[in-house]
Amino acid sequence: MSKSQGRPVQLSQMDVARWWRHVLPTGTCHIWMGAVGSDGYGRVAVNTKDDGPRMLTPHQVAARLRFGVIPAGATILHDCEVRLCCRTDAGHVRIGTQSENMRDAVRRGRAVGPRPGRTDVRGKVGASRAIQAALAASMDRSPDALAAVLASVIADGDPWRELLPLFDVEPPAPAAGAAVAAPALSVPALPALPSAADTWPLFDL
Repeated sequence: MSKSQGRPVQLSQMDVARWWRHVLPTGTCHIWMGAVGSDGYGRVAVNTKDDGPRMLTPHQVAARLRFGVIPAGATILHDCEVRLCCRTDAGHVRIGTQSENMRDAVRRGRAVGPRPGRTDVRGKVGASRAIQAALAASMDRSPDALAAVLASVIADGDPWRELLPLFDVEPPAPAAGAAVAAPALSVPALPALPSAADTWPLFDL
């Protein structure tokens, strides 16, 4: 996985057991409930014989357990966009490349730059800690209930959550055999045209 002075990190059974104790499965993502770094990703320490404690991310451990040795230069991607997710099923954690990671960020409107897009209003670490706090406080520990809590706390940080859509981008499908009619449009009445003696300002000066 990561290396120090050319020595790869080795995971022990004890490391894996300790990692599992901090993973909370919900009906969607499997959330890391341990330490969180300033980038919003989890942190897990692994003890090595030669280098002492080494810090990894929990999703690196998840990818290693599911996919085997991670290729040098590879990037662990979160298709679910939840930084604390350790689930390795389709739609969650997978191995990819940094170029894939950047393309995904642009496509989802989350690319970082002078005008960042749809990034959580609480910041990276704030969003992760809010997720952990909400899940820890949930009285119903069933996977479906935890998934609902997770979806709600994620939505709370969406900067677009209060914007009203202009168009319905996914209209309901018509019933089988039904004729498809053009949607009725409600067009407001136009004001009466001004007389020759009147004018309408184009701008409010």
